[in-house]
Amino acid sequence: MTPAEAFALAEKHIEAGMVADADTLRETGFGFYFHVTSEEYLRTGDMMDMPVGSCGVLVERDTGEVHDLGSAFDLEYWLEAYDRGLHLPMDVIVLSIGDPQRAASALGRLQMSYVIPEVAHGETWTIPKHYNQKDFIRAFDSLPARFEAQRLIFRMHEIDAIAKDPDLTISLEVQKDG
Repeated sequence: MTPAEAFALAEKHIEAGMVADADTLRETGFGFYFHVTSEEYLRTGDMMDMPVGSCGVLVERDTGEVHDLGSAFDLEYWLEAYDRGLHLPMDVIVLSIGDPQRAASALGRLQMSYVIPEVAHGETWTIPKHYNQKDFIRAFDSLPARFEAQRLIFRMHEIDAIAKDPDLTISLEVQKDG
């Protein structure tokens, strides 16, 4: 995909009243980034007309899918997270532990969850439940322990901290079904 093709996809994706800026192109391993702002802001220059909650869009090089980047993190965070594949469901595999309590606390910072489907009144409910300290410590009894299909896009800093933690060694694998 060329930058021009990516820009056309970005423009098509954004909502009415918004504009992508071709001059802000950043090419990464994942794809192409473009800053997005409002037409009104470009017209007035008034900060009150700036969009809130947007860090632009990222067009995936392989698929053409357009990802909206929020304002929870800065642009560099988003670009690295997408380059690392953290936008995809990941299996977190615990390979080894040192101190079980500290290892469980580190895993807790990833805010991982699981779903047990429940049927009630003819409907299947899939309400996520968070793993807790006891769940992790039980899982340590049979390593490697796998926590499937985790959403980690907001947890890059925690993953980096775990990589330096002597009490916990993990690996991440893109979820096979995701």
